[in-house]
Amino acid sequence: MFSRRQLLALGLASPAYSAALPGETHMATGVKTGELTPRSATLWLRRTASSLRLNNGIVRRGHQSQAVFLEPGLSPDLLEGAAPGAPGYFQVRYQSGARRRSSRLLEVDPTADFTAQLLLDGLQPATSYSFLLETRATRNGRVDGELTGRFRTLPLATSPTPAHIALLSCQMYCHMDSPDGFALYRSIERDQPNFLLSCGDNVYYDNESPIARSAPVALHHWQRMYSLPSLHSCLRHTPGFWQKDDHDTLSDDAWPSMPPGRMAPLTFAEGQKIFRDMVPAPPPARPLYRSIRVGRHLELFLTESRDYRSPNTDPDSPAKTIWGDEQKNWLFSALRSSDATFKILVNPNPLVGPDRNSKKDNHANASFASEGAAIRRFLRDNFPHNLIAVCGDRHWQYHSVHPDTGLHEFGCGAASDAHAGGTPGLDPAYHRFHRVLGGYLTIEVDTSSPQPLLQFTHKNVEGNPVHRHRFPGRPQA
Repeated sequence: MFSRRQLLALGLASPAYSAALPGETHMATGVKTGELTPRSATLWLRRTASSLRLNNGIVRRGHQSQAVFLEPGLSPDLLEGAAPGAPGYFQVRYQSGARRRSSRLLEVDPTADFTAQLLLDGLQPATSYSFLLETRATRNGRVDGELTGRFRTLPLATSPTPAHIALLSCQMYCHMDSPDGFALYRSIERDQPNFLLSCGDNVYYDNESPIARSAPVALHHWQRMYSLPSLHSCLRHTPGFWQKDDHDTLSDDAWPSMPPGRMAPLTFAEGQKIFRDMVPAPPPARPLYRSIRVGRHLELFLTESRDYRSPNTDPDSPAKTIWGDEQKNWLFSALRSSDATFKILVNPNPLVGPDRNSKKDNHANASFASEGAAIRRFLRDNFPHNLIAVCGDRHWQYHSVHPDTGLHEFGCGAASDAHAGGTPGLDPAYHRFHRVLGGYLTIEVDTSSPQPLLQFTHKNVEGNPVHRHRFPGRPQA
């Protein structure tokens, strides 16, 4: 753990930070609040054997060509950052104002790495809630760990309210930029958005050590990432929505029928399950594509870019797909039905780009050119003025406008400067902004004047603006 001197140097030795690193919580991987609606929220809970991550374990780090497999017989529980799970129970006490409520006692699931997901419903819209997590080893045992947090429910779709969202992607453990994890999470915590949106590559199974060839090693990637103090603290106070991409499903550019290759025996299907276990997620019977309505003026549409795709290696044709017919039908219908002033398409991968010619897995590539062109034409013909695309996956920040359809796209970039790179370079035909450093993107709706404004701001990892663009909406009634 960090010494008090280190915490002072980071500005973290405060009562608020002490609450993020309590002595006995048995919650080393913290809590995640997600899937917010005006009336509900889902809490992701995990009981751990220790209250702290293993900071003096065996270090296994390395990126791409330096990445190695875990040695046979070596348990991931012995690695630096490990936070093994443990059986037990949770109860959640939550309140808004003077009204207090308690959940039922909830047992963690050992087949889901000792996690549980609790739906809190019957909540009030646009209301702040604080919560206290209590955990115990046995149903009738004493409470041996507590952790506090907070969230705010979403406003009703009729409410002309402002909005503030933070978008991030591509966080690689060996490219951390702060002793407590990632500076970006401290910046987002200071921003106090309505929620953050992590749009894929939350961990990297395949090209950083230890390469995940089994579910226990894949789970270790999540344990060591989300037990980092900066993530632990931010996510106690900042709810979120999570999407997955290739590296946090199986491997680079993965599709469902792709042989796992060097990742074997880990499979694509195991990766799908692990993702749902590790974040607040829709129930298993529901797809991961979904929309988020944030008041009268904003609706976000989250796509799933891995589960339905054709093999990247197939020849391009109108039938070749990333999203699949069912998802596209849902998306096009939901977009047409939405009466939000602004609509934002949140895709883990680029729709505009441009991208490197060597890449073959997204709609900005020649490999999926037919579907990409059809989607962009649909968006141009139906939503020429109030739909904007945002994405993760690319390791540079950018604002592009498609030359033929006029579709704007904002790429949030990588989560640290060390993980930035790989760009094809500045393309004046597309780019309005291009920066090869880490950071995140904020999306804000300003309702202070009769005409609402939608603002996109690229920020560096310290939270300082480096680019801003605004879109006017129709005047408010």
